[in-house]
Amino acid sequence: MQPLTASDHLSPKKHFSFAQLFLALFAIFVYFYGLGSDHLATNGDELLYAQIVRATAQSEHWLPLQSPIAYHRNTKPPLLFWQGIISTDWAKNWSLWNLRWPNVVYTLLTAFLLFLLGRRLTKRADVGLLAALIFLSFFGTFRYGRCFLTSAPEIFWLFLPLFILLQCPRASSSWKIAPLSGFIIGVGLLYKSFALIVPVAAGKAWCHLHAHSYDFKKWLRHDAIKLFAIIFVALGVFSLWFLLDPHPQAILHDFIIRENLGKFDTGRGNYFWNFFIGSSSIWRNVIAYPLNAGLLAPPLVALFVLQLGSVFKFQIFLNKFCHFDVSKIRNLNTDPNLCYEEALLWIWVITVFTVFSLPNQRDERYLLLAMPALAVLLALHWEKIPRWTFALTLVAVFVITAGLAGLAVLLEYHLSSPIWHFYHYPITYWFLLGITMGTALYGLMKTAPTRSLVCPCILLLYLCYAAFLSPFDGPLGQFDQSARDAIRGKKIWVPVNFNAREESYRFLLPESPALLPYDYKASITIDAMKAKLPRFIVSLPLTDQSGDNLQGARLLGRRLNLIDRFNAQETQAILMGNIAPYLFHQDLLIER
Repeated sequence: MQPLTASDHLSPKKHFSFAQLFLALFAIFVYFYGLGSDHLATNGDELLYAQIVRATAQSEHWLPLQSPIAYHRNTKPPLLFWQGIISTDWAKNWSLWNLRWPNVVYTLLTAFLLFLLGRRLTKRADVGLLAALIFLSFFGTFRYGRCFLTSAPEIFWLFLPLFILLQCPRASSSWKIAPLSGFIIGVGLLYKSFALIVPVAAGKAWCHLHAHSYDFKKWLRHDAIKLFAIIFVALGVFSLWFLLDPHPQAILHDFIIRENLGKFDTGRGNYFWNFFIGSSSIWRNVIAYPLNAGLLAPPLVALFVLQLGSVFKFQIFLNKFCHFDVSKIRNLNTDPNLCYEEALLWIWVITVFTVFSLPNQRDERYLLLAMPALAVLLALHWEKIPRWTFALTLVAVFVITAGLAGLAVLLEYHLSSPIWHFYHYPITYWFLLGITMGTALYGLMKTAPTRSLVCPCILLLYLCYAAFLSPFDGPLGQFDQSARDAIRGKKIWVPVNFNAREESYRFLLPESPALLPYDYKASITIDAMKAKLPRFIVSLPLTDQSGDNLQGARLLGRRLNLIDRFNAQETQAILMGNIAPYLFHQDLLIER
């Protein structure tokens, strides 16, 4: 791909190549592959939301939302849960795949918007496709854009108004589009929270003020009333929840006061102290964009440095010490630093960061709203960013892929017993690892293809991780039919290390009418459990053989499990190299 210049805006539209089209189709395949995995890169809240869907579906009513845990009953607005009810046919087709696929569609629709936007801004289809691939290569997108969470829908609906503003600037300034914009934003609010009206309204206000060259009086005359109309319509759409729910006072208490206003609660601390010090300080937001970018963090940081160099004029320092050529910053408008469209994208990025820095609770997931804009900005400046930042990404891909190879060998070693039938990864897995490592190595050794191989290598790595999970998602990771028959209609106590984690066992043991959670601790023993409970699942390290010769109990079944949450002591042990006892576990289904 050639560097972008001002003349590109006047050149004929360029089409992407067959290889780029194949890469787009490959990205779609990667996002759907292994979508039903219990060990998908996800967030602990997913199973809580799934539990609310199942409980609400079983009530046979859309509202009020139901949950076995009363505290979490109104944890989010209803649209995500209604989506899950529809995709699972009122929980009759209860599977992780059916819960998740609509969110993948949302993620791919957002990527399509970025393709259209990149193509319009540069008159080049290949740049639009690059923007879409960059977005799909972000780890934050891969982690939160596939699972059953609010992230993918809210990103789509709340980025859509900015897309319309950039794609159809004349239409977006018309009064006719105001009700539609309000409805679009309202749908996004019904997925996540009414509080999201703040960054959206602030971003739109700033964008229109920028369009009027910061003439505040002109902005008041032309856009202020339209903005208030959009806010009114959006909040009106959100208020449908209150109108349709038979218990609106519960929503007020649970969602408005506790869930939203509670994010400003400092507990016993001081707001300004917590702003700078602590696990949820402003510094968590400072690193949020690189964290969400994942392996694309080096190029993204370089993009910020380039922009700072352009705005604050320290080109000499950047050129001499960091090898950043700031003179290549796009100059497509009268503004010496930014073209108009880029300025609007940066406005959205800054607005999201600023607004979500105000609550006392800060998390990188809240800043996912700005990742589509950053994907477009990265695509526009892809050729200006130093090659060595992309090389760092390829080194990381190579190292992580090698790590997956080592973990596979370690797992095979610990499964080399008659109990697990001497499991071996198929040859296709090792071939995939070799392709990924070889491609990354080629991009490191050759200068020309480095940039073009970054996104393919990241997507290959995501596929490698999904392939690594194959023994945990296959027959070894399931309880066999005899075990499922033995517990049919019976209650089972299951280990839980996070809210609603027991819901994961419902996908494994649908025959059990009740799965009762108990707090998981590494020190729990089978003898201690069978003294208290008639029937339970206990999670033990793969090397633990205490379940092979039971006294006073019988082993109904076992499955292979991958642990994904660790306390500080366990994390330290893993970093010291003691991996297998903490990462690879077996779930034993035992009846007293």
